[in-house]
Amino acid sequence: MAAIAPALFMRGGAPFGAGLRSSTCRLAALGTQRRSLQLTISAQSREVINTEKAPGAVGPYSQAIKHGSTLYVSGQVPLVPGTKNLIGDDIAEQTDQALKNLGAILEAAGSSYSQVLKTTVLLVDMNDFATVNEVYGRYFSENPPARACFAVKTLPLGAKVEIEAVAAV
Repeated sequence: MAAIAPALFMRGGAPFGAGLRSSTCRLAALGTQRRSLQLTISAQSREVINTEKAPGAVGPYSQAIKHGSTLYVSGQVPLVPGTKNLIGDDIAEQTDQALKNLGAILEAAGSSYSQVLKTTVLLVDMNDFATVNEVYGRYFSENPPARACFAVKTLPLGAKVEIEAVAAV
C-alpha cells in the first residue's frame, strides 16, 4: 500500500479552502499506484464567532471559527475588551487578561476552558515561561490541554504573550 503525502492540501495553487464557498482537495498517494482521498468542506458549516466581551481582531481575521464540533480561536493578546489598550506591562497580568479574553470567546461559542483540546502560547521572552505557567495553571488545573510554547521576536501592539486555542463545542 502506498504512503500518503502529508502536505498536498492545495487546489489551484491556493491553500485548501482559500476564498471558496465549497472546496474539494485531493491528497495524492506516493508510489507506483496512484490513489486519492477526497475531502470536502462546505462553507455553510463554517460559523464566525465574535463577541464584544473580548477585544476585536487587530487584523483581517475573526476572533474564532466554529466548524462542526471544533472551535478554532485566534491568538488572544492581553487587550482590555472594548479598547485597543494592553492591560499593563506585567507578564502575569498580561497572561491573565489573554486567558480571560480566550474564555469570553469560548463562552460565546458554547464551549469552556474544560473543552480546550490544544493551546499555542507565544512569548516575547522565554524567561517569562514559569510565570505564564503559574497563571495558565489556574485556568487549566485539571486535565490541561495539549500545548506548544514558542519564543517570538515581537507580538502585536507590544504584547508579551499571545494564546490561541482549539476547543470542542
